[in-house]
Amino acid sequence: MMNDPNSPFASVIGLGTFKGEYKNTGRGRVVRVIIGVLLLLATPALLIVGVFVAYNTYNNQGLYAVPGNVAVPVLFALIALVLGASMVISAWRNWNVAAALYENGVAYQTRTGVQQVSWSDVTAVWQRITRHYTNGVYTGTTHVYTIQTNTGQKIVLDDRLGKQIEELGGAVQRGTATALYPRYWQSLQNGQRLDFGPLGMDNQKIYAGKKELRWDEIKAVKINKGVISVQKDKAWLNWSTVAVPQVPNFLIFYDLVGRFTKIE
Repeated sequence: MMNDPNSPFASVIGLGTFKGEYKNTGRGRVVRVIIGVLLLLATPALLIVGVFVAYNTYNNQGLYAVPGNVAVPVLFALIALVLGASMVISAWRNWNVAAALYENGVAYQTRTGVQQVSWSDVTAVWQRITRHYTNGVYTGTTHVYTIQTNTGQKIVLDDRLGKQIEELGGAVQRGTATALYPRYWQSLQNGQRLDFGPLGMDNQKIYAGKKELRWDEIKAVKINKGVISVQKDKAWLNWSTVAVPQVPNFLIFYDLVGRFTKIE
């Protein structure tokens, strides 16, 4: 429990020691609101321009020329309206989004209230970390961590939670992996097949769709730039290629694969 009675997470109980709070308090959300409002204000101005254009066109060229000449200002007015409204609505919905990390779980705040999830309630976590480039120049990284609970509910933690989102996402993955790992390991020891999205495994083979490959047939499993490549021994092409964001509970998958074959 938190010591700050004014925190939205003051009512959270049962998740153990409080580790940290994550929220976007930067100028970015204010800038988005300002831009959205300016676009909304520009909408009637552009429509007024369209009316003047239509009037002048009608007087000088006749009614037939009106649609073609007013199309541009009307189109820009519609674009400004849609973009402005979406930016303002998005800012309103996400203004108070925040998360709090605890020893035994995570709490997440939206406009509908605070949800708390213990690591034992989580069935899967996906990570999507994307580095963006424009003309070969790095322009930033986006982070999305999706938590699925045993009730089927999904919670999305992303860059709305500030610059330390990667720290939070890593902690969520480690916490859930620690809680889930004993079940996965016991199932594997019992000869059961484990599913990790498009990939699967048991103590004899790895699976990709309808394909299967014995562990001793694998040359290596490579993970590079968010892509998992399974290489079959004495084969030129990859036996399977899967993106990391497709694989739930990637940390567990990584550890278990490393017990059977080499990871590069």
